[in-house]
Amino acid sequence: MSIPSPYEPGHRRLVVPQVAVVVPYWDFWEPTVGPELRTGRERLLSAVADRLGEWGAEVVWQGLVDHADQGTSMGVEAASVSPDAVLVVQTMAVPPSYVQAMLEHLPQPVVIWAIQDSTTISSDFDASHITSLGATVGTPMLTNLLHRMSRPFELVVSSTSDPVAGETVADRLRAAAVAHRLQGARLARVGRPMDGYVCVDAGDDDLHRALGMQVVHISPQEVKDRYQAVGDDEIAVRRQEVDRHFAVGASPPQEDLTRTLRLAVAMETLDRDNAIAAGAINCHVPEIRFGDDPGLTPCFGLGCETTRGIPWSCTGDVLTAVAMLVAKGLSGAALYHEVEAIDFETGEVAIANSGEHDLGWTAEGQAPGFGPNPWFAHDPRTSFRAHFELPAGPASLVGFAHQPDHPSGFGFVVAEGEITGRELPRNPTAGGVFRFTTSPVTAAWTRWASAGVNHHSAIAPGHLAQSVASVAKFAGVKCVVV
Repeated sequence: MSIPSPYEPGHRRLVVPQVAVVVPYWDFWEPTVGPELRTGRERLLSAVADRLGEWGAEVVWQGLVDHADQGTSMGVEAASVSPDAVLVVQTMAVPPSYVQAMLEHLPQPVVIWAIQDSTTISSDFDASHITSLGATVGTPMLTNLLHRMSRPFELVVSSTSDPVAGETVADRLRAAAVAHRLQGARLARVGRPMDGYVCVDAGDDDLHRALGMQVVHISPQEVKDRYQAVGDDEIAVRRQEVDRHFAVGASPPQEDLTRTLRLAVAMETLDRDNAIAAGAINCHVPEIRFGDDPGLTPCFGLGCETTRGIPWSCTGDVLTAVAMLVAKGLSGAALYHEVEAIDFETGEVAIANSGEHDLGWTAEGQAPGFGPNPWFAHDPRTSFRAHFELPAGPASLVGFAHQPDHPSGFGFVVAEGEITGRELPRNPTAGGVFRFTTSPVTAAWTRWASAGVNHHSAIAPGHLAQSVASVAKFAGVKCVVV
């Protein structure tokens, strides 16, 4: 998939799960039903594979498994294409050893779709129907085994005519893919967190043990070196993109604008050359903000990379970088932010940050504002930032935090709510107004803060509690739903 321009609004970049699909089959039942039993399962396999593409997943392998030896060979074959997840479409009673033989070669997350080819139990229900409609028999045979193996799975049950079940399955597969891609994901750390900010830090080894992530240390000097290596032609291309997609104020300070764009290009090359999946930076150091060159903050560049699918946090907050990566993968957009204040009269909270953004969460047809960042107006050089109001609609807060009571030591925290559409015209950056929909604001915010999150988190479009919980289950960490 091509990466969208980091300056073009409206592109949501969700993870596209790559899936191996298998339908378990047992010819033991053919004398009861007839040869149409197999052909019907083969048609179902093809139909599911075709529809998954419409629901936002990519099928990279598919097959019907009908004995354990075949399961072994299919497992090896499916593993060779490195799927993110395995979808087991369970329709009938089948010895679970068939799928077990496959899964021995596929450590990826498992989603089971128990699917029945009828919405009702007819008056002529007989032995043939007991066999052909046996999803509720075959599924516990498999889930029993996975449970005994302590292997996490997600389960969806529906009829073949259910209009929304496929999308639910696709959501679970996306969560599985996000969890799977955490393993080995390269998390950049530029410098150390701000002095005293112990609340945003986590040990490299701890993150690796909990999630399998690989922490990549990058010095602030490297950012400066990359900034200085950016050519004028690259800056010119970025300026054209900004003029095309943003509402640029009249007569912007040209030197500050040039430095902002140069630093954005530097962050892009840093991500590309180091194969970074997400990052955390503390820019308040002599090599970046507090020096002569670049002499300003990279907030706009962090937003550009987040828009492109590589989310970044500030102040060295590696915990929120993880939350951003998950929220972005599940919803296609994620804004790094703080819950700034409570409106006790309306039950809302203000959402804002110091200049980061994600253009994937702009309203249709909206041209985001672009101008000097008011947060740093008193610096010798003032970086530019994007400015827009988040559009009204369902939304979720997502955090990642230490959880000492869980064996992994970590967990996700998620709270569902809505962007209300109330505008704060003088809010200096991308942001909006959020309302918890699970309980009154004082109770919801108390539970949110008490769950261990720090003062930063990701906010993303959509209700993500179930999806984040699925990611946590597959990743082996805790999940707290507020």
